[in-house]
Amino acid sequence: MGHRLLAVLVRATATVETIDAHLAEPMRPLLRAGVIDGYRLGGQVTGAWAPAYEPAADPNNWRTCPACTGSTTVDAAVCAVCADAERAGRRPGTVVPWSYTDWARYPGDIVALPRLLHPGWRFPPRRTPIAWVDLAGVVWLHTDEAVLTGTDSGSVPPRLLAVFRDLLAGRRNPDPTPPVPRRGTTPAGWLPPGRSAPRQQRLLNGGFHPADWSVAVVDAHS
Repeated sequence: MGHRLLAVLVRATATVETIDAHLAEPMRPLLRAGVIDGYRLGGQVTGAWAPAYEPAADPNNWRTCPACTGSTTVDAAVCAVCADAERAGRRPGTVVPWSYTDWARYPGDIVALPRLLHPGWRFPPRRTPIAWVDLAGVVWLHTDEAVLTGTDSGSVPPRLLAVFRDLLAGRRNPDPTPPVPRRGTTPAGWLPPGRSAPRQQRLLNGGFHPADWSVAVVDAHS
């Protein structure tokens, strides 16, 4: 099974509890086209953009040892299954699931977009996404080979920089939802035909605001 790290644009309101709903629409074309078989937040790349995070050290991923049910002993002997718990910094009588599918979702896998837009942003080594996904479509970043060979520098790929420029300039629309009509001063409450709102109002109502968005670290498999 192949795994790919995708960067998926979601609303800033997304949380680990609601992320599935936020990911469903932008990821649907990849599923329908058969490019991927499935996906999940984090998954095999949980904590990809937070190098200090270690899934095995996260108490949310500790489970009661099935061999000793947490007692740390089996037939009066030290339980071999969870014997490393204290040495590894875990609570005695606990284990860590071996499969990433059983890991807890990590809030750090939903990153505020302004962080990625900062000039000093760098991806951790071998953790550069291979594609950007939003409701405007998928942009393949041509980073596959560098990630696989270990030559990935972490610099933001040129194609992703172009996406950022297009978003900020209004040339890429990540939310095709029709805008809510702007109220004006006519008796009906709407702007008269042929009239446009002042520039500042247009930006407030229809502009792209980075603070309104986050980027999800998605593990897509095929």
